[in-house]
Amino acid sequence: MLFVTIVIVAVLLFAYVLMETEHVNRINRVAIAMFSGVIVWVLYLVRAGDFIRLVHPEEYREFLAGACSTTASVKEFVSNNIIEQYITEACSVILFLISTNTILEMMNNNGVFDSLTRWLRMKNSRLFLWILSILTFLISANVDNLTTVVLMMGLMGKIVKSEYQRTIYACAILVSALLGGCFTVIGDMTSVMLWTRGVITPTDFSSGMFLPCVASLVTFNLLLSTLLKGGVEVTSIITTYDMDDSYFSSWKKIVFLIIGIGGLWFIPSFHTLTKLPPFLGALCVLSFLWVIEGIFNFKRNGILLFVQRNYLTNTEFIGMRIILYFIGASLGAGVLKECGALGYCAEWLEENVDNVYIYGALLSVFSSVCDNIPVVLMGMNTFPMETADATSAFAQDGMYWQMLAFCCAMGGSLLFVGTLAGQAVLQIENIPFKWYIRHYAWRVIVTWFVGMNVFWLTH
Repeated sequence: MLFVTIVIVAVLLFAYVLMETEHVNRINRVAIAMFSGVIVWVLYLVRAGDFIRLVHPEEYREFLAGACSTTASVKEFVSNNIIEQYITEACSVILFLISTNTILEMMNNNGVFDSLTRWLRMKNSRLFLWILSILTFLISANVDNLTTVVLMMGLMGKIVKSEYQRTIYACAILVSALLGGCFTVIGDMTSVMLWTRGVITPTDFSSGMFLPCVASLVTFNLLLSTLLKGGVEVTSIITTYDMDDSYFSSWKKIVFLIIGIGGLWFIPSFHTLTKLPPFLGALCVLSFLWVIEGIFNFKRNGILLFVQRNYLTNTEFIGMRIILYFIGASLGAGVLKECGALGYCAEWLEENVDNVYIYGALLSVFSSVCDNIPVVLMGMNTFPMETADATSAFAQDGMYWQMLAFCCAMGGSLLFVGTLAGQAVLQIENIPFKWYIRHYAWRVIVTWFVGMNVFWLTH
C-alpha cells in the first residue's frame, strides 16, 4: 500500500512539473491534468481495498451490509461512493463558472464594455495604471480571473502601443485580477470551491479578505508605478464605429450592466435564503439576463447577436480549458486524500509546525511552482473543517481558509505559471524572463509580505 501511495504522489508531482513547464515543453497542461487524474485512480484501484479500509471503514461496512468484500464490491464502492463525490463537487463549481462567464460574455457582446476603451484612453501613465488595476480588481471580484484577464488584456491592447508599457500594465492586470478574485466567494474558482465546500460564508470571507487584498493592491501599484515615466503611448487608430458597434443604446447598456453585476452579487443572497447550491442562483441570474436581452433586441433576437465578435469564440475555448483542467485537477487532488497521503501530511504538520502563518508561507511557495487550483484542492482536503471548536482556524470562516485563498492567489502570481491567468498573460505579451526577475518577482514578494502583515494585524 505504501509503495502504491508513493507511486501516486510521484506521478502527480511529475504531472505538475510538466504542467508548470508548458511554455517550455509545449505539452497542453489540460491534457496532462486529465491524463494524470485518470492514471492515479487506476493506480489507486491496485490497492483500493486497503485504502478504503484506511479512510472509509464505516462507510464500506455499511455498503457491504454484512456481505463479504470482493474485488467487484470494492470497485463498485470506489465508483459510486468515492469518485462520484469529487465529480459532483467539481461539476457544481463548473456550472457556476459557466453561468457567470456567460453573463460577462453577454454583457461584452452587447457592447456594455465598449465605452471603456474610449474612456480609458488617457495620457497619464500612472493614473492609467491605477484605473486599470482598480477596474480589473472590481470585475474579477465578480467573474473568474482568467476571463477577467482576457477581457482586460484585450481592452489594454487596444489602447497602449508601447511594448514596454504593455508589459507593465499586463503585470498589473494579473495581480489585480488574482487579488480581486480571492476577495469574494464568486470571484475565482478557488474561492468558489471553498464556498461550495461550505468552509466559508460570503460576508465573513469578504470582510476578512478586504484589507489584506486592498493593501496588497495598493502596495503593488506603488511599486510598479516607479517603472512608468511620461505619458501613455496611446494607439492613434480607433477601431470601427468609434469603439461601439453594438445594437444597444446607451441607456440599455447601463441597465444591462446594473442587472448583470447586481445579479452576480445577488447569488450569495440566493444561496443564503434558499440553501440551494450556488450554481442554481447563477443559472437563475443568467436566464433572467437572457430574457432582458431578448426584450432589448426583440427585432434582432437570435444567433446573429453572438457571432459579431471574436470574444465569444475566445471564452468558449477558455471555458472548455477551465472545465477539463478543473476536472483533472479535482481527480488528482481527490486520490491524494483517498490514499491517505494528505492525512499523513496533516498529522505531520500538526505535530511539528501547528502554525497557520507557516502553512500560508508553504502554500504560497507551492502555488508559485504548482498551479493554485490543485494546491487549493489539496489544502482543502488536508485539513477537514472543524465543527466543535468555533475558535479554531479550521472552523467555518476560520483563518486557515482565508489564508488558503490569499496565499494561493499571491503565490500563483509570482512566476506567472502558477495560474491559468498568468499563463494567458505570458502567452499574450511574451514577457522576457530577465525582465520578470529584475522588475516583477521582488515586487510580488514585497506585496505578499505586506498583505500577510495586514492579515496578521486584522486577524
